[in-house]
Amino acid sequence: MTEMLDTLEIPSTAGDTAVAPRSSRLASLFAARSVAIVGASADPSKITGRPLAYMLARGFTGALYPVNPGRKEVQGLPAYPSLAAIGKPVDLAIVGTAAEQVEAIIQEGIDVGIKAFVVFSSGFAETGDAGRALQQRLSALARANDVAILGPNCLGLANSATGLIASFTTALESSPLLPGRFAFVSQSGALGAYWLDIVLRSGLGFSQWISTGNECDVDAGEAIDFLVDDPDTDVIGLYLEDIRDTQSFRRALQRAAMAHKTVIAIKSGRSNAGAQAAASHTGALAGDDALYDACLRQFGALRVGSLSEMIDAARLYLCKSVPQGNRLAIMSVSGGAGVLIADESEALGMQLPGFCDATNAVLKTVLPSFAHTSNPLDLTGNVVQNTASISTALTAVAADESVDAIVLFVGLMHSIAGAFTDALADARRLTPKPIIVIWIGAMPETIQRVEAAGIPVFGDIPQAMRALHATRELAQLQAQARNSAHASTPLKRGQPTTATEAAIAHLSEWDGKQLLRGQSWVGMPQGWLLQEGEAIPEHLPYPLVAKLQSAQLLHKSDAGGVILKIQDQAALESAISRLCKIGRALKIPVQGVLIEQMLPFDHELLLGLRNDERFGPVLTIARGGVEAEADPDVANVLLPASEDEILRALQGLRYARLLNGFRGRPAADMEALAERITGLCTWFMGQALQELEINPLAIQGSHAWALDALMAPAKA
Repeated sequence: MTEMLDTLEIPSTAGDTAVAPRSSRLASLFAARSVAIVGASADPSKITGRPLAYMLARGFTGALYPVNPGRKEVQGLPAYPSLAAIGKPVDLAIVGTAAEQVEAIIQEGIDVGIKAFVVFSSGFAETGDAGRALQQRLSALARANDVAILGPNCLGLANSATGLIASFTTALESSPLLPGRFAFVSQSGALGAYWLDIVLRSGLGFSQWISTGNECDVDAGEAIDFLVDDPDTDVIGLYLEDIRDTQSFRRALQRAAMAHKTVIAIKSGRSNAGAQAAASHTGALAGDDALYDACLRQFGALRVGSLSEMIDAARLYLCKSVPQGNRLAIMSVSGGAGVLIADESEALGMQLPGFCDATNAVLKTVLPSFAHTSNPLDLTGNVVQNTASISTALTAVAADESVDAIVLFVGLMHSIAGAFTDALADARRLTPKPIIVIWIGAMPETIQRVEAAGIPVFGDIPQAMRALHATRELAQLQAQARNSAHASTPLKRGQPTTATEAAIAHLSEWDGKQLLRGQSWVGMPQGWLLQEGEAIPEHLPYPLVAKLQSAQLLHKSDAGGVILKIQDQAALESAISRLCKIGRALKIPVQGVLIEQMLPFDHELLLGLRNDERFGPVLTIARGGVEAEADPDVANVLLPASEDEILRALQGLRYARLLNGFRGRPAADMEALAERITGLCTWFMGQALQELEINPLAIQGSHAWALDALMAPAKA
C-alpha cells in the first residue's frame, strides 16, 4: 500500500434506499478525542507508525492507545494486545492490518463501543470480486451498528484544530499543522496529499482534510454534509471520481449553499471514452460527465480543472475578497499591464466604470501632469519618488461608490515594497471592498505582509482574473441553488441497457405518440397510421410527411425512412409503397407508415428525458435536427426543476440567440416554452418510462409540437 491510493471502486447499491446523511455520527470520526491505532508500529516511517508519530509531534491533546500484541510499548506509549484490552472509552480506531483481518478488528471495536474507524488497508473492491465481497461486509457492519467507517484503501483524515492525524500521508513529514478555514474531501489519496502540501506551504492552512478511499460507508456527500456544520470551515474543496449516492450528494451541496459555505470541485473523467452511448441522441449528448457537471452547477458548486484553480478561487473567499458586483477599478504601475487587465476584464464580463468627480479631484493632486485619472489608472513610475501617492490614490479609489473591487498591479518595486504594503493594509482597514493584488516578482516576505492584511496576492494577470471571475460565477450558482429544485425528492433511477436491449425496448413513434397524447404541454401534428394498399383517407391536409414505423427503426432518416413535402394522393401512395419496400429490405417488422401534417415552425430543439441509473430523472435540451450531435449545443438539468431553472438552461444555449429573435427572425416565447417543458418533465416523472426523446420539438411563438418522438418504457 502506498500513497498513490487513486482507485475508487464502489460496491453496487442497486435496490438500496437513500439514507439521510447522519452528520452527528461523524463527530466520533472527525473530532475524536481518544484514538486507538491497531497494528501500531514502533517505526515512525511505517504506515501504522506514522499516525502515532504525527500526533505525538504535533500536540494531539487526546488519548492515544497503540494496539500491538507483540509489544509492551510503542513510541513511548504503553501498548495493548487488543482493542478490548484498552478498557477505556475510545472514539476512533485506526486500522492498517491485512485486509482479511479488518472485519474481525472492526467487529471487536464495535463490541467494546467504538463508533468510528479509519481503514488504511487495501485489498478490497479495487482488487476484484473477492475484495468486493470483503468490502460489502464492512458496509453491512457499518449499517447494522450505526458506526462510521472511512475507507478502506484510504489515506485517512486530519483535523488541524485538535491535532488529530489519522493518516500516513507524507505531506505532513516536514510541514507543521497550520489551522485555516479551508477543508478538503478527496476520493484520491495522492491528490489529497498534493492539496494538503500546497495549502500548508502557501500559508492558507486547513480545517479538516478527508480522504474517503473506497467509500464502503462514509462517502464524499456525507463528508460535505458534516463540513457544512463545521464552524471552522468556510470553503470546501472536492476531488471526485464518482458519486455513490447522488441524492444525498445533491442534498449536501444544497445545504452548503444555504449555509453560504463555498464548494469548489475537481471532477476527473471529462472524456466520453468510457461512456455507453444510448440508442437515442440524448444518451450521447447527456454523457456521464455532463450529468456530473450539471449536478455540481445546479446545486451551487463551482467546477474547476486543477488544484491551482481551486486554491486561487478559494484564496479570495478566505481573504473575504469576493466582490459583491462586477465593477472593477484597475490600478497599475504599468500602463501596459493595466491594458492587459482591462482586456481580461472585458472578456470575463467585468465593467470598468469611470471614477466620480471627488475621486478624480484627489487623484489629480498626486498624479504627474501627463497622467490621466481614468480607469484603468496608471500610477506611473512616479510612485518610486512619491511613495505617499500610493496610499492617497488607493484610499480615494476605495471610497468611490461606483467601484465594487480594486485590482492593483505591481511589478518588482522591491525598494518601495514597504510603501505599497503599508498603503494596502491602511486601505483594507478603511474599506470593506475587496482589494486584489497582482505582484509580479514579489519577495516572499512582501506576499506574507500583504496577505496578513487580508489581501490576496497573485503572481500573474490571467491567474488573478480567472479567480475573480470564478468567484462571481460561484456566487451566482450558490444564489440559484438556494432557490433550486427539490433535492430531497426521491429519485426514480433507470436501468442500464445494452445496445441490443435498447433496440428492442423502444416503442415505435406511432405507439409513443399515443402515450404522449396523455399530456397537454406539447402538441402533436394530426396523424394517421396507414398500411400498404390501404385506402387513403379523404381531405388530408397536404403537404404531408410519411415515416416508416417499426420499434426496431429508431433513426428513420438514416435509413431513408422519411419522405417530406408530399403534395397529393398519388405522391402519398408512392411514398407508402416505397417506405414499405425499405422495411422489407431491412428485414424488420413494419407496423405501417405514419402520415402527418407538415406544420410551419420557426425553431427546433431536441428535448430528451430519461431516468439515469445514477442521477435519476434528467432533462437534456439541445439544438434539434439530424445534426444534433455534429455540433453539440446542450444543457442538462437534474429533475425536478423549476421553470426558472429550465429557462436558464434554455438561455444558456448558443442557440438562444436565434430563439430570442436574432436579426429580426421570429422569436420564441421563452417563458412559455420553459413552462411547457416544465410541465412535460412533471408528466414524464409520473410515467413508467425509461426515456423520451422529442427531436425535433418544433417551436413557433408560444406553441410547441413533437414532430418526432422516441420512447422507451421502464423495465418491469
